[in-house]
Amino acid sequence: MENKHTNLSTAPAARAQTADTALQFLKSLPFAGLAGDNPEQALKNIIKAIVKRLSADNGYILIENKNNAGMEPAVAAHRDADTESVSTFSTAVADGVMKTNNGILLNDAMNNKDFFGDPSLQRFNIKSVICIPIAAETTPTAVLYLDSLQEHCNWQQDDLKLLEPVTHCLWLALHLVQLQEEIVKNRRLVQVGQISLQISHSIKNILQLILGSTEVIDFGLRTNEIHRVKRSWDILKPNLERVRKFTLDMLDFSKERHLELGPCNFNAVIQSAIESLNSQLKQKKTKLHIRIDQQIPLIELDGERIHEMAANLILNAIDIVDENTGIVTVETKYLRQENAVQLRVTDNGPGISDEARERLFLPFESTKNKLGTGLGLAIAKQIVEQHKAKIEIESEVGKGATFVITLPAKIIKEN
Repeated sequence: MENKHTNLSTAPAARAQTADTALQFLKSLPFAGLAGDNPEQALKNIIKAIVKRLSADNGYILIENKNNAGMEPAVAAHRDADTESVSTFSTAVADGVMKTNNGILLNDAMNNKDFFGDPSLQRFNIKSVICIPIAAETTPTAVLYLDSLQEHCNWQQDDLKLLEPVTHCLWLALHLVQLQEEIVKNRRLVQVGQISLQISHSIKNILQLILGSTEVIDFGLRTNEIHRVKRSWDILKPNLERVRKFTLDMLDFSKERHLELGPCNFNAVIQSAIESLNSQLKQKKTKLHIRIDQQIPLIELDGERIHEMAANLILNAIDIVDENTGIVTVETKYLRQENAVQLRVTDNGPGISDEARERLFLPFESTKNKLGTGLGLAIAKQIVEQHKAKIEIESEVGKGATFVITLPAKIIKEN
């Protein structure tokens, strides 16, 4: 009777201690960051904290990909930076948790009878796995997945219990991120509607110039007055290019484009962007200075989007400087210590006041727009933010301006 009494009295105490540990762990996680401007990064910081707390090597929130019915990471965190570009999770384990809505704990994972021969476990030499559902009531919507490559890792059922209250908060966090994405999308649609009204006036003026030019060209061709055709073509060609750029910029700004990351020769992309603006440089008779850092390695970026960003920034500089006396300087730099690359676009234009800076990246806030569409800086900022980079402005009124873009440089190791 005495032993039985002891067991009954200590069991509630043990449960209370486990609950208290879980509560303290939950309080230690940086959920407060979800209220900031970047809830997606905040969610990643939470997973990093979980990985650290459980001494895991890799951590994921996995969600269903509705297109192929497989699992894909919504958020990932890794203890070793070298594994950031690979996915170590076992789809079979994640699927098992989604189907049963029960957590799975594997020690000696590669030899587990239920998942023996699993390619992910074998390929990455995974020793231990914890996978637990992130559920709304009884229906799992995602899973929290942790793995370890360490021989000494020996997770227990208490670790599963520790994570259970965390997953309820993660479910709320996931929905907050999705809600934020919807807000951004809806805000963009509102802006698109406003921009459409503004663009229609510009397009109308351009079309009138095009119509007038085509009438003169028709007359010149009928009367064999080629000099009239040539003069009108000089008016027609740049305005056709403006219509094309208006259309492409409008499409680019209005739709959500995902990055397509890959090996990128940063200098080659910037030089290509410069070459695409040769006609604008000639039209404004602008001098261009180029300073290229040849030490920049091959890095992972979306080269096409970086080209668009650079072209828009350089075109803005060409647009803002005075004809004949304008000078634009384009410089690339490798910041080895910061593991980053930098693009600097400098002009000798009128500079930017503090008041103008606050609205600079809003559509149609540029003061000139003779060459651009008024969307270039807004698009450039979108691309910078997609790359988790930063854009800064160095300027004094009357002394020109420099746009400084600093991008994280994930080096691609060449074979």
